[in-house]
Amino acid sequence: MIQALLLLTLSLLLHYSNHYLGKKHGCTPQQTLHLHILLIYHLGFSYFFYRYVMAFGGDAIVYWNLNGPLANPDANGWWDYFGIGYPFMYWLNYIPSRYFGWDMLSGFFLYSMLSFIGFRWLFLKLTTDHQGMKPFLGLPWPVYILYLPNLHFWTGGIGKEALCFFALVLIMKGISQQKWTGAFIGLVLIFMVRTYFAWLVLISFGGAALLFGPSKKYRLWWGISCSLLALAAFPALLWYVGMEHFSLAAIQQIIQQQFSMLSGKGVGSSVDMADYSFLMRLFTFWFRPLFWDAHNITSFLASIENLILMVGITTMIIKSQWRNWQSLPLFLKFGLLLFFASSLVYMNILSNLGIMMRMKSLFMLFPLLAGAWMVKKEERTKSKE
Repeated sequence: MIQALLLLTLSLLLHYSNHYLGKKHGCTPQQTLHLHILLIYHLGFSYFFYRYVMAFGGDAIVYWNLNGPLANPDANGWWDYFGIGYPFMYWLNYIPSRYFGWDMLSGFFLYSMLSFIGFRWLFLKLTTDHQGMKPFLGLPWPVYILYLPNLHFWTGGIGKEALCFFALVLIMKGISQQKWTGAFIGLVLIFMVRTYFAWLVLISFGGAALLFGPSKKYRLWWGISCSLLALAAFPALLWYVGMEHFSLAAIQQIIQQQFSMLSGKGVGSSVDMADYSFLMRLFTFWFRPLFWDAHNITSFLASIENLILMVGITTMIIKSQWRNWQSLPLFLKFGLLLFFASSLVYMNILSNLGIMMRMKSLFMLFPLLAGAWMVKKEERTKSKE
């Protein structure tokens, strides 16, 4: 009963804050209604994800039940579970799961409400930035990118994706508004949840700030400091992934080990990435499964989304004239660098299409949002001519 009342209260608070923030950002009543619909849509995916995990299993079960091969068998209390990576997930779930005894569905809704805050910031940001575009059902068309299902699915439940997405939006908001407390909290959260991804975020922001910072002081302070910090942390990253020394042979050994471990052999979505060329690996990671790979309803829906991604990335490439690239806000330039950096990592360690859909969910929005921004810039340029 208590958990049901808490979830209802949190849902009402999200509904009220949607109305408040929509009004604060100048949204029309129709646009605010869309924000409420997005909340319902996201919570619906949370329930779907819960049913999926109950039917087929998943990491969420061990995260919530505080068990599995990586759990501390000698843990007796909350702080006994604390650590980086998997231990942090156990520590985070200890209070609602072990202390309060809440069921897993409540955990799914708690995580989905947190990740919805990220969707809401993107919704308000896109609605404001693209206000001049011709609306469709009251919204500029780029906002509808937020309805793509893959990110909602993977961030809708107990897992690292929900936390990383929320943290990533804190970082983007910090870059956009130059308010760094939230960005720092986001980076620390990513470090605790998925350590190597924090390094990718750091080097991507350092590169974006160094190359595209709004001022010389900004480029020197943020670009150089973050890049140097990432380089200094590189030996620790090598140790974390199990590489004793940095060399081409060591990298190839790690890649082969990851292909073997994450291939998902015996599952319908396994692909032989080890024998693919560089371009084929990249294409497979970005755009598969496609319709010929689909073997169930979820892979068919993933094929539709990947087709949209293919069109969006192609549009971004076509529209990526220098003047349009220069007009991109810094948080999108950071996002694109993170997109490419993460792609280079994951295309060389994953060989299961289902795992690829999960791992790429966090950053595949970036090329679509960048493409939409470039289309807007192109339309405004033509209207002035």
